[in-house]
Amino acid sequence: MYKESIMKKFLFLSLFPLFAFSGNLNELLNLAEQNKQVEASRYSLEASKEKEYATKSAYLPNLTLGATQTFNQESNMFAAEKDTTGTATLAFTIYDGGKREASFEQQQALVKSATFSLASVQNNISLDVIYYYYNYLSTLANKESTLKKMEQLEAERNRLEKFLSVGAITADELQKIVSSIEQTKVDLLTLDNTLNNISNTLEYLTGEQVSVEKGSTIIYKENTNNEENKRLDILALEESVQSNKSEIKMAKSPNLPTIALQNTYSKHDFDYPVATENLKEQNSVQLSMQWKIFDFASTSSNAQAAYLNYLSKNSELSYAKYKAKASFKNAQNSYKTSLAKIEAAKAKLQASEMTYELVKKKFQQGIVNNVSYLDALSDKFNSNSQLQTALNEVEYQKAVLLYEMGENIKGAIQWKRFL
Repeated sequence: MYKESIMKKFLFLSLFPLFAFSGNLNELLNLAEQNKQVEASRYSLEASKEKEYATKSAYLPNLTLGATQTFNQESNMFAAEKDTTGTATLAFTIYDGGKREASFEQQQALVKSATFSLASVQNNISLDVIYYYYNYLSTLANKESTLKKMEQLEAERNRLEKFLSVGAITADELQKIVSSIEQTKVDLLTLDNTLNNISNTLEYLTGEQVSVEKGSTIIYKENTNNEENKRLDILALEESVQSNKSEIKMAKSPNLPTIALQNTYSKHDFDYPVATENLKEQNSVQLSMQWKIFDFASTSSNAQAAYLNYLSKNSELSYAKYKAKASFKNAQNSYKTSLAKIEAAKAKLQASEMTYELVKKKFQQGIVNNVSYLDALSDKFNSNSQLQTALNEVEYQKAVLLYEMGENIKGAIQWKRFL
């Protein structure tokens, strides 16, 4: 009874690790959307949108109000003792060398880049959660198999203890079983530590203490359209390159003239002896043009620097594309390999179960020694956990493919409750 209670305690601890939020994969991904990295990307996107809105004001006139008050010690016909002036100036830039258009294009590209970056961060976090989710399930399956192995070893020890008491076997045969039991306990503790470590990782990814529910699968349909899919981080980088192109236009704009229109209304309140009403209220319209002819190559240097930044970012983009293409091919190969592992694991499990039953009978009849029995026992339960690991690996590889294709991983999650 004591040994049975130990087994139940092991199982209880593995299935209820942290008195935590219990969720399937989709629920864990919902929690992960509150991750601080995701939150930071959201703030970055909002900041980009605010800057985009600010650049639109360059297309609109601006109004400036002003007021001055002047006191003179002596007044005469040219200077009043007190002069109060209020002005209202409406100014509009008609042309600035294309700077405001380039600035607006740049901010539009940065908003798009921040949007793709946010989606990319969410996909990255989702992929991490999925990895640890299936890693947890594989480790749990390994532990459940190890617990079953422990039950078999305990039962065999009880049987051999009875044989030893009547002198049917030697003490060393029993000791080998006892040694295997002690090693299996160590294996269980190691698996417990692994489960706790995974739970801790999921906690910082989701912001909650969580436990894992089985039943989540990932829907993946192979792309048969031969269309090139782009990862979200690549799309973000492409928009960043576009913003660098706009930066070049902005840097070149001082080489062109600036044309502005300005209307100023002013009203004076003063004590001129010869003052007239015409002097107290005035309105003036001004059309101006400025053209910088020479600035010691400052503009051309800034333009060259912007161009070099563009080349740098474009090279970074080209490298990222090649790397992403290779990653996608690797993901396809890994997916195909993981499918093959399932078939191999199924065949191995079937063979190991048949071998174990045969060796078990021979061992109980004294035909084979306990070394052969222990090997067959370990092989049987290892094969079972290897099959579960292979099944979980396929699910993770599906998620990797979706990530490499730039698809929304979360939208591909399907959950079926186990009854």
